[in-house]
Amino acid sequence: WAAACRHNDNKTFLVWVNEEDHLRVISMQKGGNMREVFNRFCTGLTKIEGLFKERGHEFMWNEHLGYVLTCPSNLGTGLRAGVHVKLPNLSKNDKFGEILKRLRLQKRGT
Repeated sequence: WAAACRHNDNKTFLVWVNEEDHLRVISMQKGGNMREVFNRFCTGLTKIEGLFKERGHEFMWNEHLGYVLTCPSNLGTGLRAGVHVKLPNLSKNDKFGEILKRLRLQKRGT
């Protein structure tokens, strides 16, 4: 199956199908309003789940593996959440790498 993506008009809510995971849901926007991003994410998931149930489908579950996805790094999690935050001043600090390591965070998109 080819990957497919659908999004709202302003591209703050996206749904990917068959791109690494069976289903990838993304809520994003610029600025610092995490509540708005999270509320949009929850509302979208609720609507997607309703459509699945309406059509008689459910997410694939295995007693041993948990939720079965296609990306091995996500096996059994069912949900992986990520936050991208721009920290221009902190990232200039010589100890930035050490800080990230202690917090178990990754530096990406630089």
